[in-house]
Amino acid sequence: MSNRKPKKTAIELIEHLKNKGVRFSIIGEAVAEDYLRNHNYYFKLASYRKNYPKHASGKNKDKYIDLEFAYLVDLAKIDMRFRYRIIQMSLDIEHHTKLQLLRFIEDNQTEDGYQIVEDYRYSLSQDQIAILDSELSRNANNIYCGAIYSKYNGDFPVWAFIEIIPFGRLVDFYKFCANRFNDSLMIDNYYRLLTVKSIRNAAAHSNCIFNDLSTGSTVHRTNFRVTHELSMIPGLSPGFRTLKMSNSRIQEIVTLLYTHKTLVKSQSVHDHESKELHLVINRMYKNIHYYDNNELIKSSFEFLRIVVDNWYKEKYNNHT
Repeated sequence: MSNRKPKKTAIELIEHLKNKGVRFSIIGEAVAEDYLRNHNYYFKLASYRKNYPKHASGKNKDKYIDLEFAYLVDLAKIDMRFRYRIIQMSLDIEHHTKLQLLRFIEDNQTEDGYQIVEDYRYSLSQDQIAILDSELSRNANNIYCGAIYSKYNGDFPVWAFIEIIPFGRLVDFYKFCANRFNDSLMIDNYYRLLTVKSIRNAAAHSNCIFNDLSTGSTVHRTNFRVTHELSMIPGLSPGFRTLKMSNSRIQEIVTLLYTHKTLVKSQSVHDHESKELHLVINRMYKNIHYYDNNELIKSSFEFLRIVVDNWYKEKYNNHT
């Protein structure tokens, strides 16, 4: 049996939302139609409904409880702002990961910068080598780094190698270096970088972040250093911390925040990110009254506010 659904116009989609209990008292139907046609598409916007429960029985059975179209729009805008921060912070992390690698190799008198790349290549299986070669050869005609690829003709020093490999490959190379140097902190960083890669990819592909804040969705345990740092935040109870960190998206966001805070050594970059993060937090709280009857969303925003407020010091006063 086919699961295909018929194509609907913006007006038909609005009618569908109304039938599901979504109200249009803050944003009217005419404005909602324009929004769905010119600002955001239904499939993405409607995904935020997952944060809202439905009536279990009665005349409103299977309809959403206290859900306005305006709430979905607000969540979409907050999500967009947060994705931009995720991408920028990931770029900072990538830059400082490269910087840390080069510093380690520079300080190691036995490394010439070439052998480590060659040894990494030989550590891979034949299939993995083929994938690496494909990743590298994609740069041959790249207007930004094609010259690097051509100059070294396959014999890459580490400072050139890390400039032309994708972030996922950089993380894998970082793991190789961590084991080569037998550095426990680097090995610990590697596991956090895997999490950074996951949420970076989601943000870069414009995947929704806040469309599922339900608890108990994590697959992996939170990194010990992240958990320990959270435990040092005054007033953040263990129960609240554990509950919120059991959501996979919150877990990845907080791991990103911690990795940026500890790996990025530039104070000016940290100060800039502190300012930008608090602007996003302020935007979260702009319409916080929308979520007075949704503890899942409101408490998730509160948790992120507490973490940002403690890890990225910046005064802000647009919320309570």
